[in-house]
Formats: sequence, C-alpha cells, structure tokens
Amino acid sequence: MRWLAITTACVAFLLTCGQGAKKDAQKNKKPKQTVPQIDCDIRAGKVSVPEFIAKCPANCWETRQPVYGTDIYASISSVCNAAIHSGIITNAGGKVIVRKVAGQSAYRGSFSNGVRSLSLPKWRESFIVSVGKAKKGVTYPSILEFLPSRSTTVKTEAKKSEQETRSTKISGSSSEKASDQGQREAKASPASTALPSTTVTEPTTTTTPEPTTTTTTT
Repeated sequence: MRWLAITTACVAFLLTCGQGAKKDAQKNKKPKQTVPQIDCDIRAGKVSVPEFIAKCPANCWETRQPVYGTDIYASISSVCNAAIHSGIITNAGGKVIVRKVAGQSAYRGSFSNGVRSLSLPKWRESFIVSVGKAKKGVTYPSILEFLPSRSTTVKTEAKKSEQETRSTKISGSSSEKASDQGQREAKASPASTALPSTTVTEPTTTTTPEPTTTTTTT
C-alpha cells in the first residue's frame, strides 16, 4: 500500500510538472510572422517604415515596372522587380525583406534575371533587398502603411528640360544679336539723297542783217 501511494504521488507530480512546462513553452513561443502581400507596382519609397517584409505576387516581370540601379536601388523602383533583378525571388513571386538606406549619387543600370534596370544620376533614398526570412529577434509590421504620393520626376528628365530651355535662350539670343546687327548696319549706311537737277538754258542771239544801200549813177 505504501509503495502504491508513493507511485501515485510521483505520477501526479510528473503530470503537474509537464503541464507547467507546456504552458511556459506556449508563453515563450514566438508568434508567427504575418507577411503582408504587395502589388507588383509598389515602390519602396511609398512604404512608411525603414525595414519591412513583404510577399510579391507571381508574374511581376511581365508588368515591367521600372527599376533603377544594381544591388542598391533607388526608392522609386518596384520592390518586386528589384527582388527579381537581384535574384532574391523568381517571376513566381515570393517573400522579400526590404531595408532602406541613404540616397546614392549615381545608380548603374544592368540586365539581370530577365529584368532591365535603368541608370539614374541621383536620388534622395535607396533600398536593398534580401531573402524573405525573418531575422532572429526582429518583428516586422504585419500591415504596411503607405506614404502620400510624392514627385517622382527623375533628374534625367529635368536635365532634358534644362537643355531645351538653354537651346531656346541661345536661339533667342542669336535672333536678338542678328536684329541688333541689322539695326547697326542700317544706322551706319546713310540714306542717299537725290540732288535737284538744274537745267541752264543758254540765251539765243538773233543777228539782224544790215540794210543794203544802192547808189544809182546817171
């Protein structure tokens, strides 16, 4: 009887300890990361947080959303197509981690994994992409908040506009110079004045014949 009581007590103790350990494990268990899905045309600069994880859909390559840079991309680039360009995901889609970094003085374009990235002289913000596996101890937002739209006119277009403006100014300056030169030439050459013609008529002299005297001799 004594041995039976001891055995029962030990079993009860072990069950109690097991349940407590299970509860502690559930408390310490890391919650599953919810990965928000984004569209193919979402640019990194539109997301408000500096680092996030997202899931890209399939067939983003066919949308041909613009990408600027290689390895380090301008923030106006499509996140999903930048991830395809860098080889992080394929055209089938997948998870990607985006981390924003400082803007670059130049972005080099290249062709990689079916995506053509463009060159850009300068932009205010950049980002890099990595495999979409959450880092240990880091919790990413499960819902992404987007910033209001900002101007995305790249500097290459601004340079073109400046060149057109300069050409217009040069053309206008040339026209003004030609006009000024014409006016100077007009002032330098005096107008010819026709002198009045004077007709002098010489007086006509009429000679009267002298009378003839006839003498008659008788």
